[in-house]
Amino acid sequence: MRKRSFINIVGVDLGGGKSKNTAVVTLRVDAHAGVTVTDMAPRPGAEPLYDATLIERLRGFGDGTLVCIDAPLTLPPCLRCRVPVCPGQETCVDPAVLDMRRMVSEFSVSGRDARRGKPSVTPYTQRPTEVHLLCARGLSSREAMGQGTGPLAARAAHVTRALGDRFRLNENLIEVSPRATLGVLGFGQRFKKHLFEREERARILDEIGEDLRFGPGVWRELCVQSDHLFEAVICAYTGFLWARDGWTDSARRPAGRDEEGWIWVPPSVTPPAVLSASSKR
Repeated sequence: MRKRSFINIVGVDLGGGKSKNTAVVTLRVDAHAGVTVTDMAPRPGAEPLYDATLIERLRGFGDGTLVCIDAPLTLPPCLRCRVPVCPGQETCVDPAVLDMRRMVSEFSVSGRDARRGKPSVTPYTQRPTEVHLLCARGLSSREAMGQGTGPLAARAAHVTRALGDRFRLNENLIEVSPRATLGVLGFGQRFKKHLFEREERARILDEIGEDLRFGPGVWRELCVQSDHLFEAVICAYTGFLWARDGWTDSARRPAGRDEEGWIWVPPSVTPPAVLSASSKR
């Protein structure tokens, strides 16, 4: 455990570069070990957070700020590879690909798709962190370059580079997954694209309790109404837990391999021993 100290924690629910769905929420760390929501953007009627506005907002934070983004901040190993002719996954010696194959073998991924020859690992769309979450934790997350994720990953890469002189990966910039965080914390119900999504978001905010408060002029109801603002809050809350509790991943992400990326989620109590490939759906 290694407690980390920050003054502000910023959660970013990143949308595509040309979409209106990006949301940013700021939490202020309190003296009593909780956090207070001090700002949410965009407010109703405000301009969307396109690239220039988003980057300017994030660069405006001073030292002591942690930024938490729910989008791939690194590329899959195949897209980083410099070997001119691919030898094939079976004979690849890239450490990330070896990790992914080992995890699939270790947790005995099986099922109808595996029997029909569907690949368990595709290192041009996945990173070790997604395979680890699925195999060892039973948590499904979007693949870094999966269906519909490519433009988002490209924008995340652009934002990361634009912030590179201020924010460093796994120091004051982390990748998170609101869905995975809520799943580990026991909130497994759907909180968006569902008939009772607003009621579920309100319930989650209620049950998080005193750790998370809303400051003057920052309306909790906006998070209940908007799934993007809500996810930005959960992104930032994940970062608060990461800093407060000193999460570590040393058993799975050896030092010096930040280029592989890591999705930070709360530690699990009892990881599953065997995963069926059917759980990927």
